This record gives sequence, structure tokens and C-alpha cells, in this order.
Amino acid sequence: MNDIHWPVLAPALTLLTTASAALLLALFVKSSKPVAVLSLVGLAVAAAFNLPLFVQGRAGEALSSFGLSYLADLPSTAFTFIILLGTALAIALSWDYLKRSGLEQPEYYPLLLLSATGAVVVAAAGDLITLILGLEIMSLAVYVLSTWRTHAKESEEAGMKYFLLGAFASAFFIYGIALTFGATGSFVFTEIAAALGADGFTQLWLASLGGLMLLVGLGFKLALAPFHQWAPDVYTGAPTPVTAFMSVVVKTAVVAALIRVFATIFPELTPLLTQAFAVLIAVTLIVANFGALMQRGVKRLLAYSAVAHAGYLGLAVLAASDAGMRAAIWYLLAYTLMNVGAFAVLTLLTDKNDHGDAIERFNGLGRTRPWLAAALTIFLLSLAGIPPLAGFAAKIFVFTAAITAGYVALAVLAIVTSVVAAFYYFGVVRAMYFHEAEYDPPQPFSRTTQAVVAVTAIGTVLLGLLPGWWYELITIGQGLLTVAGL
Repeated sequence: MNDIHWPVLAPALTLLTTASAALLLALFVKSSKPVAVLSLVGLAVAAAFNLPLFVQGRAGEALSSFGLSYLADLPSTAFTFIILLGTALAIALSWDYLKRSGLEQPEYYPLLLLSATGAVVVAAAGDLITLILGLEIMSLAVYVLSTWRTHAKESEEAGMKYFLLGAFASAFFIYGIALTFGATGSFVFTEIAAALGADGFTQLWLASLGGLMLLVGLGFKLALAPFHQWAPDVYTGAPTPVTAFMSVVVKTAVVAALIRVFATIFPELTPLLTQAFAVLIAVTLIVANFGALMQRGVKRLLAYSAVAHAGYLGLAVLAASDAGMRAAIWYLLAYTLMNVGAFAVLTLLTDKNDHGDAIERFNGLGRTRPWLAAALTIFLLSLAGIPPLAGFAAKIFVFTAAITAGYVALAVLAIVTSVVAAFYYFGVVRAMYFHEAEYDPPQPFSRTTQAVVAVTAIGTVLLGLLPGWWYELITIGQGLLTVAGL
């Protein structure tokens, strides 16, 4: 089949077209706000195109021209909605932030859209070539955005570290693609699985080495330990809206890729690869949560928190089942709301250079800025997994999927490290409510950012109180992940 199903491509093409139009518009306007409005309109149109694909939830509808496979099944469309939501929230955070920080440049919003385009392609990729194209489109834009504060040394260092290590990880991934193709003769996930499962297959060692390379490349993108060293520095050095974007959009895309690769290719390979992935998750949970205990800056603490949550999401990937996929989708929506909300509060409390996020500066915030302190408390408690907030239900779904798949010891470790995580999240809450104010935080002036804080806080509470509606949406239809042979 060489037909191009344009409705399947519509969300990604809409983002690409909007990015091009936004860049042209930026050449003729002085303010970046019209560009931001156009970007939000493009995201809304992309979501409208994605809606019927999500409702249909058909695994077989795809683009297969030129030997490529572009999927429109329920997992890919659900992940696409989360990517679009995360991008829209990042744009809203940037609305007043760029002008206040002196960072308004015409390329900013188009780069966000291009990165989101790459993320959507990753989520819908049905073969390794489409997957690497999406990863690189997404990553190259984020490399640039992470260095957006060109006058700040830490931003330049963060961007350079991210680029160099990211290029190294991409080399591993591309080499893994080459080895997998050499062993199976195909780039398409379903065809690779069929070749691996065929009688008389003799290239298992070569395919396993390719699978290991793929795991290393995606492990870096997801910031699994020990490939996480870039994350704290890049998250801290990048502008806060960019950090929020990276923490949710990039993570969503990579989890989608891992689920697709892990569910399709890994079951046919040596069990050692699955065990290696389980070890990566265990190391990530330990290193990230204990590393966060030693942080004195809230932004860097949230960076280690993001690494820890990559480990929790890894449990859903490891489950490699419909339940694991649904748990990952549910978790990522909750994580998008509570993590973007936490970074939104930071933009209202730090200066134009993102300085002033030391925990001591949050002392007494419950009295000086009570509504901001309340919102940040909601986000931190949800990240810690405290009921009845969204983070609690998200972890329940993930832990249940892991236990059902037989990874009881790993689930117990995740529960124990969640208790450890509560200590560093509560450290910030304790500073806000049980310490006397030592600094006068800046007056929040961005109504757009305050709206983001309010919306994400309400969403975090409601999603925790009413978890069933989103879970029911992502379980409609039959034969989820049929394309992966499950």
C-alpha cells in the first residue's frame, strides 16, 4: 500500500504549517504576542484534526509511502493530545516571560512548534526511520531553545552539554537502527517482530546488540540513570518555560517511542535486554530521588524530580501491555498538569534571569503570597503522590501495571523511593508554611501565567478526584496496540 492518508498526517502538517507561518509573521510584527496567538490557533486546529483519529482509535490506518509507516492508532493520538497540551501551556508561560527577561526573538514560538511537530511524529512512528526523523526534529529545536538566554553562561553551557551528549546518544540510536536492519532486513516495527519470531532466524545476537543500542539512545532522551547527567544542568540553565516544555513534551514523545519499541521488538529478543531496562529503572529511581534530597534550588530539585518520574514511567513501559500503555498515558497527562504548574509558579517568584529559587527564598510564602503557596503545595504534593491528587492515581495505575506484569520487587522499590521523594517535596512546603519570611518575593504580574497556574492546579485536583473519565477515554475501542502485535 502506497496511499497517503492525509487525515492521519493532518496534526503534524498543521503544526509544521503553523510554524512556517509564525516565522513569516514574526518578520512583520514588533511584538511576539501575535506570533504566540497564531501558534495557539495552530495547536487548536491540530487538536481538532487529531480528535476524530482518537475517537476512531484504529491501529491499521497509516502512511506507508516510501517504506515508511505513520500510525493513527489510539496510543499515538492520545500521546499527541498530551504533546499539544504541553506545548500550549509552554506558550502561555512564555507570553510575558520573554519580554520581562529580554528574550523576545521571532524564532522562539516557531521553534516550539517545530519541536512539537517532531514529538508528534515520534508518537506516531511505525518504523525506525520515521522515529529517528521525529526525534531529531524535536531535539534540534530544543537544543537551540535551551540556550535562549545567550547572555547567561549557565544557559550556554547547558545547551552545549545537551547538544554534545544528545548527538552522542543519537549516534548510538542510529547505529542500533543499522544493526537491527542488518539482522532483520526491515525498519518497520511489525516486520521486525515478524522476522525475529520466524523459525530459523539466525541473527539474534546482532538484533540484540541493535536493541541494546536503541535502549541506550532512548534512555538518554528520557534521562534514565546513568544517562541523566545532562538533565539537572540543562533544566536549570534553560529558560523556565523551555524547561517546562522539555519536561513534559519531550518526555511524552520518548515514552511513546519506548512503548512502541519495547512492546514490538524487545519481547522477541534476549531476556537480558528486558533485565537491563529493569536495572536502568531501578538505578534511576534511587539516584534521582536521593539526588534530589541534596538540592537547595527548587528548579534543580524539579529537574531531579523529572528524572525520578522518568523511572516511574519506565515501569509502565516495562509492563509492555495494554494496562501499561494506558497507565503511561494517564500518568503523562497528570504529570503535564502538575509539572507545568510547578514551573509556572517559579516564573512568578524568580527574577528575570530565573535566579532566586533557593529553598530559603520560599520561607513564609504561605503568608506573603498565599495563593501561590497553595498552588505550589498542590503541585508538589501531587508530584509526591499524595491522595487525592492526580499524582496519586497516576502512581497507582503504574504500580498496578508493573505488579500485574510480574515486576513486584521493582514496584516495591518505586513505592519506597516515593516515600523518599515526599521528604524533599515537603521540604519546600515546610519552608512556605513553617518558616518566617526572609525575602520579599516579586509581585506576580503576568495574568497569563497566573491563569496557567490556576488551570493546572484545578486540573490536578479534578483529575485526582475523578480519575475515571480519562482512563475510560483511553480504553475505548478494542485491540489497543494491535500494531505492536499485543
